Amino acid sequence: MAKDSFEKTRDFVDEKIDRTKEYLGSSYTKTRERVDDILGDVRKNWGGVSSQLDDRWDEASARLSKYVKANPLRAVGFAAGIGLILGLWIGRSGD
Repeated sequence: MAKDSFEKTRDFVDEKIDRTKEYLGSSYTKTRERVDDILGDVRKNWGGVSSQLDDRWDEASARLSKYVKANPLRAVGFAAGIGLILGLWIGRSGD
């Protein structure tokens, strides 16, 4: 009699474990599909964003180069001022 109740309990637990495995497996599959879809969209959109950033970087670089050629002393002054500020800031953060 005790053996029958043990077997019934074991069968009940085995059934619950099997159902849990099935549920978790399907949930994992659905979640994985959603993540793959999102990553695919990000990859597609990143190509456009990347080319826009490259274009803007090239444009900014060209403008900066023109400015430095037109105003060399002012550009050196700005660079020195920024270097001084960064040096003071970094020096204080070491204290």
